Amino acid sequence: MNGTEEVAGRLVTVQSAWGVAVPGGASAALLLGLAFAVLVVLDLRGLGGKVTRERFPALAALRVVSALLVWLVAVQPTVRRDEVAEEEGRLAVLLDVSRSMEVRTPTGSRRDELETLARRWMEGTEEAPPPVFAFGATTRTSRLGEPHPARDDDTLLAAALGSAIETDPSIGAVVVASDGADRGGSAIEAATSLGIRVHTVALGEGPLRDDGIAEASIDRVAFLRRPARVRAVVRRIGAPGGPIPVRLFGGDAGDVPIAERIVEVPEDGTAEVSFEVNLSELGRALFTISIPSPAGDAVPENDRRALLTRVVRDHLRVLHVAGQPSWDQRWLRGLLERDPTMDLISFFILRSGTDMVMADASDLALIPFPTDELFSEHLGSFDVVFFQNFEYAPYAMEVHLPRIREYVERGGSFAMIGGPLSFSAAGYAETEIQRILPVEVLPRSTPASVATTSDRFRPVVARGAERHPLVMLGADPSTSADTWAALAPLQGLNVVARSLPGAHVLLTHPSDRTGSGEPSPVLAISEPGRGRSLAVMTDTTWRWGITSGGATGDASFYERFWDRALRWLARDTTLDPVRVTTDRERYGAGARMAVRGTLRDGWHAPLTLDAPARLVIVDGGERELGTVPVALDETGAFDAVMAAPEVAGGFHVRLVAERGGEAVLAEEPFVVETGGDELADPRARPDLLEELSRASEGSHFRGADRAPRLGELDATRVRTLGTELVRPLASAWALVLVMGVLGVEWILRRRWGGR
Repeated sequence: MNGTEEVAGRLVTVQSAWGVAVPGGASAALLLGLAFAVLVVLDLRGLGGKVTRERFPALAALRVVSALLVWLVAVQPTVRRDEVAEEEGRLAVLLDVSRSMEVRTPTGSRRDELETLARRWMEGTEEAPPPVFAFGATTRTSRLGEPHPARDDDTLLAAALGSAIETDPSIGAVVVASDGADRGGSAIEAATSLGIRVHTVALGEGPLRDDGIAEASIDRVAFLRRPARVRAVVRRIGAPGGPIPVRLFGGDAGDVPIAERIVEVPEDGTAEVSFEVNLSELGRALFTISIPSPAGDAVPENDRRALLTRVVRDHLRVLHVAGQPSWDQRWLRGLLERDPTMDLISFFILRSGTDMVMADASDLALIPFPTDELFSEHLGSFDVVFFQNFEYAPYAMEVHLPRIREYVERGGSFAMIGGPLSFSAAGYAETEIQRILPVEVLPRSTPASVATTSDRFRPVVARGAERHPLVMLGADPSTSADTWAALAPLQGLNVVARSLPGAHVLLTHPSDRTGSGEPSPVLAISEPGRGRSLAVMTDTTWRWGITSGGATGDASFYERFWDRALRWLARDTTLDPVRVTTDRERYGAGARMAVRGTLRDGWHAPLTLDAPARLVIVDGGERELGTVPVALDETGAFDAVMAAPEVAGGFHVRLVAERGGEAVLAEEPFVVETGGDELADPRARPDLLEELSRASEGSHFRGADRAPRLGELDATRVRTLGTELVRPLASAWALVLVMGVLGVEWILRRRWGGR
């Protein structure tokens, strides 16, 4: 039952509808009613022979009434009353500017049809122009009279509806001019939840002939020296089935032929093809899949797809050499062994040649230290090398130290951890290892009592290093400093002469000084050549685990610290001070690119530059295709917007700055496609637009020539003011009534012999 009245200038409609509250709805209520009816019929058939003919009608009526009341109470009839208000609102215009609007039709393109419609709508709206929005991957304000280039990579209609209402709450209805190729989904839900009418104009209908690559994929991360699978789905529209050659290309620019497959594609159907490629170099790998463009192909842009993957090692290979068993050695080795992403080769010396033993050497189950095999043959296969409290001299290691220096300078990583057999105490001062350490060790002649200390201390974060990720273990520098102060103290320090130029000291002794007057380093890092080096001047960091854990209940600090140290040594880009990232890896030609990053020095403080930094897009031939300046905030971070190149291929966005001459600081690869997901299926979808209009009580028009003027479209907005559910039999009185009828029936049956 519906009724309409005017309240406060609004037309309010009360809409009523009946239903039931039983689980399963009307179907369950009907089945339950049928079951009750069968039981009543069976009961009455048995009652006929027990009572007189005069009393039977009364008892039968009572049985039917009582069964009906029980059924009604069980199913709970419900009245739903909705108050709906209709309000006058503004009409907004949404124009589709996604790349599918460039698909050609027999009379031009979908965008041509859109521009013709926009010019017709503009007539008569000069004095009171409606709000106009251009939508695709994003939604922005526009005007009917300006050009509407179709460049967006997505069609997100639901987001466009929400953005329009958020921009102008007075909007009561919208008219959407689009081909309906909405890849975001949920447009119907968005329209009904917003309470707006959506009128739609379907553009681009008609026959279409197209061969295209509907899908193309490769793992975003692939592993070095392992085959990666490249997959493609080829679609044919508007032509008989037949063979289509699919070609795969690779190389820096994605133009070196690799393989070709022939795939049979049915008419108006798809077929899948796959390739396996071997990845032999770390870093990015660019591939291109293409098919020939047949005569009359409506969308040649979707005949080529570019794919980008990052090639990484599947495991981090770590060489861990310790001079003797210790708590520090045990904790670090255990940490490395527990990580499933690491291949660990660990050696620790149980005894040296000078140890006194009371048994023959043949009776001792010891493995000779394989110095030649490790440092001559396999050194280059390791990502990180640890020397933990290790003295090289007793094992004829001096000949291998230059190889370790060369390994680091070529890009390897080296870490030295302190102890009585490390740094100055082990005589590394005059060796090739000194050239890759971040600190200068004391001369070999230094007495052991001077080379090491045994006092307890809590290290402090070095001035200027508060934001470095290796020591920034809180939300801000203050929280991080409190964390360090609460940790268990360390015991013992390897004394060094000084930190070397170019090194960064991150932790220092709270009171001790080097001979040069600087605070004694506890943790220092450097980047010799193309490699990385880390020095920890103590062998008691294990206390951050077991001792701190016993005192505070949190033993995770040790693992957090060494996890970051390993990630830094392994060149985890998330810890780099200078970074640049893009919001996507693939873009359409000329699409909007959101680029962000950080520009900080080795201490992770904002970098001081000679001139403003800038972002540059370069192609495989190092040609500069676009540039924008970079505005840094107080933390050294930036956000910028660029336009992708107009041609397909692989590109880099580089962050460059003047520091005594222009230098490339960081770069990020990306690809540009003229097809992409937006054009993978170029068919128009007028059915989606028609369903959207029907669900929101709007009007649908097939073709721009059938669309009326804007003033003829209903802009009334419907709002739900409230909903009331009424269940008449949900009260205690209904239960009393049922019990009363059942009681009367039971008494009469006993008296009249109907038991």
